[in-house]
Amino acid sequence: MPLKPSKFALEEEISVSGKVLRVVGRLQLEDADGQPLTRYQLAEPSGAAQILEERAAGFALLRQFSSAAQPVAAGSTVTVMGEKYTLAKVSKLKVLGVEGRPPGGAPNAPLVLSGAFQGSMGALLREMAPGAAAQSFFSLKPLQAEEVLSGAQRGALAEAERLAAEQRAQAEAESGEEDGAGSSPLKKAVGWIVTILVVVGLAYACSGSDEESWGSARSSFSRGSSGGK
Repeated sequence: MPLKPSKFALEEEISVSGKVLRVVGRLQLEDADGQPLTRYQLAEPSGAAQILEERAAGFALLRQFSSAAQPVAAGSTVTVMGEKYTLAKVSKLKVLGVEGRPPGGAPNAPLVLSGAFQGSMGALLREMAPGAAAQSFFSLKPLQAEEVLSGAQRGALAEAERLAAEQRAQAEAESGEEDGAGSSPLKKAVGWIVTILVVVGLAYACSGSDEESWGSARSSFSRGSSGGK
């Protein structure tokens, strides 16, 4: 089954919290409402990997617990280093497909049961295939919309910064030349207005639509995975 549209493509370079990473794999799931949930396997130049999750409410970083440091699950609670997390929601997610090197490898079952747990330190996910003994645990860190940028957004922001720097340098040079002949406040004001308009225009062009789509609300991450109980 073909994957549904998502923000980032395979092999695309993106920025997460100021760090440039490359998309090396994708896993796409679908909740009970038919909404896609895409997980990206991201690689740093050093080879270190991260998992970025995209859903309608925004983005979050997932950190998978190693098999040697699995949380302790008992009934509707999960304990990590003495901190208890309580089950908030259970979602049944349908596997739509994978590309490249997906996070955790390709699922060997068509469905994933995802339990969202809440604690004073944040949120955890506990996932498994129905009827399977193996399970995976993830910590979840929501991200602001401006912390996750595509390559095009990074380029637009860099161009805005370059133009602003050129305008500042030009204004400073003109100010030095005019010191002896009398400065022109009006000319300086016009220059700074142009700088502000350029920066605002480029920033809006690269992030305006994404703010609406990806930065709507982070509360769903604290409540758990979207989908039916």
